[in-house]
Amino acid sequence: MKIFYVHHALRDVGNQPSPKDGLKALGVKDAKNTAKLFEDAFKKIKFKAIYTSPFFRCTETAKLINKYMKLPIIEDARFNEFFDGHMVANHPLVPTEKESWEQCQTRIIEALEDIVNKYDDDDAVICVTSGVNITAFVCVAFGILPSNSNPFPLVPSCSPMGFDINKDCFKRLKALKTNSKHK
Repeated sequence: MKIFYVHHALRDVGNQPSPKDGLKALGVKDAKNTAKLFEDAFKKIKFKAIYTSPFFRCTETAKLINKYMKLPIIEDARFNEFFDGHMVANHPLVPTEKESWEQCQTRIIEALEDIVNKYDDDDAVICVTSGVNITAFVCVAFGILPSNSNPFPLVPSCSPMGFDINKDCFKRLKALKTNSKHK
């Protein structure tokens, strides 16, 4: 299936970044431009839903992107940022204590696997998340195990990236994990 990662629009950051941060005017413009890109793709691709972190900047970006498609928007806290102990998790599968970078990637990979298991191979979804999530998407798509040494990238506002991810991707990751334990 196709999973389109979209970084949330440029946020309006206060002194202490928060799950409640809104969007800057430029971010709103970016999200509207991204909506137009997906409007054209919507004619050719079987989009089923938009998944988003419950962080305000992500849900607002998802709503703006959804302008032309009118898809269900599903909030999943597993797409929240790296949980460092001060962000509110609000999901039974998100830790309540500080997590490692590897644990963060694993949490996001599990969310992606749940999505892939829910839809058909020719379906597509959009995931509006924070920048740290892109590493987990790359891990799944390219068969790279989560690791504390994987890069922690910075991603620009509303940058859509498409990935072909199917059930075999997760089988490959599980096999890699099993093989790495036996070495």
